[in-house]
Amino acid sequence: MESDRTPGEHLGAAVDGPRAVDLRDYVVFDLDGVAGRRVLATDVLAVDLLCLEPGQDVPPRTFTGTDVVYTVLGGVAWVVTDDAEVTLTPLQAVVIPAGVPHAVRNDSPDPLILQALVSPPDEVAAPTGQPLRPAAAQPREVRGGRGGRAGGLRRLLGGRGDGE
Repeated sequence: MESDRTPGEHLGAAVDGPRAVDLRDYVVFDLDGVAGRRVLATDVLAVDLLCLEPGQDVPPRTFTGTDVVYTVLGGVAWVVTDDAEVTLTPLQAVVIPAGVPHAVRNDSPDPLILQALVSPPDEVAAPTGQPLRPAAAQPREVRGGRGGRAGGLRRLLGGRGDGE
């Protein structure tokens, strides 16, 4: 699928109609911590993409007025609340209602790409296309090279995995 977005252009509340967004443009990993980017936001919904290396986690947090739907796009996620631990594999989702403390872990040996739908947009708000937190180190994008984890993720997300 081709994106109608030009480089550097991000969707926001002023969207006039349907627009394609290529999530691959937002896949960025950071060896020093979770990398998160706001893909788009309106007054009622935000879409974030979180990328976790093996062993990384999103620390416990509670959004008092925001529901969150986490969907795994690639990898395996462990979503933990006070009452349960849910394991999600690709294309599985979980709803975390407002006010429920939760955390997300990547205990697998593979990278994790997680989409978070938040409604209404939450206190972690960031301008679209920007990191949800300051990066501790220069993130490494999933581009270039052949094979390996980056190639596997490109194939998973619809690319050829050969540095196209």
